[in-house]
Amino acid sequence: MIIVLLFLILFLLIIVIYLFTDNYKIREEHAKNIQKLQEIIFSLHHKQKQLNEKVIISSEFSQNYSKDMKALGDEVVTLQKVFLDIISNKNNN
Repeated sequence: MIIVLLFLILFLLIIVIYLFTDNYKIREEHAKNIQKLQEIIFSLHHKQKQLNEKVIISSEFSQNYSKDMKALGDEVVTLQKVFLDIISNKNNN
């Protein structure tokens, strides 16, 4: 009976040791995954900052372009009126 109990204790001890080593491996893998996740989050944060800067630059360019095109369009209309006036005056004379 004592031998059976010793084998049972030895078997349970082996199982406990196996579970501890397996738990250690799982914790190591978890730590590596957490490190990778932090690196990915940092990378994404950096890329988000860059994209925000590009969006700001793009929107500023778009606003300036719209203003410049409106001014240019107004100038073209003014020049067309001047040319029509010149042509009208030339035809009348």
